[in-house]
Amino acid sequence: MEFSSRVFLYDYLVSDNKIVIPAGELFQVSELSVIRGGEIAEHVQQCDEITYAVSGSAKFYSDDHVEDVSGGQIHFIKKGMKHKIVASENSNFRYICIGFNANQDCADIKAFFKMRDKTDWFVKNDDGSIKRLTELLLNEFYMEDEQKNIMINLYLSQILISVARIYRGNISYIDKKSTSTSNYAVYKALRYIDREYMYITSVKNVAKELSYSEYYLSHAFSEKVGMSIKEYITKKKLQAAAGMLKTTNLGINEISDYLNFSTQHTFRQAFKRMYMMSPSEYRTK
Repeated sequence: MEFSSRVFLYDYLVSDNKIVIPAGELFQVSELSVIRGGEIAEHVQQCDEITYAVSGSAKFYSDDHVEDVSGGQIHFIKKGMKHKIVASENSNFRYICIGFNANQDCADIKAFFKMRDKTDWFVKNDDGSIKRLTELLLNEFYMEDEQKNIMINLYLSQILISVARIYRGNISYIDKKSTSTSNYAVYKALRYIDREYMYITSVKNVAKELSYSEYYLSHAFSEKVGMSIKEYITKKKLQAAAGMLKTTNLGINEISDYLNFSTQHTFRQAFKRMYMMSPSEYRTK
């Protein structure tokens, strides 16, 4: 194994010092970064494993299958399968992996076992839930109180349920023309944009990430929110820019680049339309 960094590592795969909770046995929670071109050598899975890709990309080998996995995706693999990770040559591959044996007698996670019966491994786009839950799970390892294992159990249970939902497709079985479904689509879009607005460069990005057609999502969003998705994304970016102008020493062009505006001219024009003054005027007022 060759790592560029070990951000956090709780790893008891080769000892008996595991965490036993109602959801099962937790062997490993690791936040790691494999250097570009680096490799996690082939090994046989000693337990089930869920991986959340934070950034970069890598090839994931699951027995005889190979899949490209990039930032924002999750990978699941069963105990007993051969596994290997090879980071791309272009950038480090940063990821969080969770190794565990789930408890089949835990009624709260039945959905996970239904999923597990259907697949040995898979790669899916995260809907935002796994990113947040893995961060919360990692935080608990820094806590030293009597609630620590209770919270670890809750977060692991939620991760297992969320992975099962992502695998089956959260709302693929609902009529997408129904009011309740369009409400949910807009809710998902708002939640995604509020979290990722600085990285979003187009409406197409949002629709693809949430597995909706661009036309359907745009129409539902405009109807429910009263503005287009593009207008909402721009508003979020400009609000962030205004805050950065007042609280940081970043240059105006740097702020534009940081928030992924298409051009610096576009940023300045949009800012002036919203705040009735240029970014430089806003900074000094």
